[in-house]
Amino acid sequence: MSESRRSGNARLTGLVARREYSRTVRRRGYLFGTLLLPIGIAVLMGVSMFFSTAGFSEDGQARGTIVVVNDSDVAVSGFQTDSASLETTEEEDAAARLAAGEISEYYVIPDDFRAEGEITRVETGSGFDISRLEGAENNEGLLRYVIRDALLREAGVPDEDIARVLQGVTINVITVEGDEVSGADIAAGIALPMVFVAIFMISIFMTSGYLLQSVTEEKENRVVEIVLSSIPSTPLMAGKIIGLGGAGLTQVGIWVLSALVAIPLLSSQIPDLGPISLDPAMLLLALTYFVLGYLAYGAIFAAIGAIAPGNREAQQYSGFLGFAAAMPFIVFSIFLTDINSPIVYALTLFPLTTPTAMLITLGVSDGIPWTLVGASLTSLGLFAILATWASARIFRATVLLYGVRPTLPQLIGAIRSPR
Repeated sequence: MSESRRSGNARLTGLVARREYSRTVRRRGYLFGTLLLPIGIAVLMGVSMFFSTAGFSEDGQARGTIVVVNDSDVAVSGFQTDSASLETTEEEDAAARLAAGEISEYYVIPDDFRAEGEITRVETGSGFDISRLEGAENNEGLLRYVIRDALLREAGVPDEDIARVLQGVTINVITVEGDEVSGADIAAGIALPMVFVAIFMISIFMTSGYLLQSVTEEKENRVVEIVLSSIPSTPLMAGKIIGLGGAGLTQVGIWVLSALVAIPLLSSQIPDLGPISLDPAMLLLALTYFVLGYLAYGAIFAAIGAIAPGNREAQQYSGFLGFAAAMPFIVFSIFLTDINSPIVYALTLFPLTTPTAMLITLGVSDGIPWTLVGASLTSLGLFAILATWASARIFRATVLLYGVRPTLPQLIGAIRSPR
């Protein structure tokens, strides 16, 4: 191929890429999907912050007056904290105050409490209310605390032992190297890769789906016949893949930036979660798996669009790819229990499951398994190159076959054809 022809193909590829990118980012579905995650995060955080102050104090304790009807002989009256107090009264008075809206609920300790250990919460049946449920949960926690304290003092347990029983026991976990490990670290290590797996795979399949739709629509509308009269098939398909890949990266970039903003705020709203940090190396690897995964899936989707007689058949053919990408989710427990399992290795090296499997592996592994990363990137990269090359030939040979399903020998011949 001459230098001028290469330059011409590169220019045509760029033109197609810019057209596909511009057309995709203006789609209502793309805009809705791209903005839905940041808006959803903002709404959820706003709701969480609102309810965090609606039913209890900033430190998560109960607040206000907890009204108790005590028919038992357990001494629970007179307890008070900085944010809440416990008041005992008769049931007639409590019921009247509840009916008047002065209180949202009251608690009844029956006379057989020592034998049964049951307490009744009486409230108005005014429907589902999250803030009231959260407030009641904190009130009930305080009430349990008061009852345990009263029973232990009644039994003559020393104050220091009562304090230890009520405060509970904390078990700290350290590694043999002396590093501390918390439950929040484990939870974050599992949750974060799952979040990024979902983000990347949704974006890959959304943009690849647009590619599939673009090819099948142009094929069904016979627009591709006009386009191919002025643009060769290879720059046309390459431009579609690059343009839609750029749209996918834009989408992922917006989502990742939203996550980077939301994660510190989320950590501050949930003290027990502790600080959450993102390893730049892992983030770079995740983006690399996204790019290679998109190239692989995009090439296959383009080939499916060229092969399928129509859009409905193309959607049916592409269903297998979704199942393949979801396979690591199905066997997720194996990643947690035996990261060195042959099944894990197989999923990380099989190109169609590599992006999902490796993102999970990076999250649950102790450090970055560079040997596995190198092997998986090599496998996925070679497959992406091979799939793009084969897809270009299939696209060139079959995209003009409207309403005709090519046979397997025809597809093999198209791949082997030097032109």
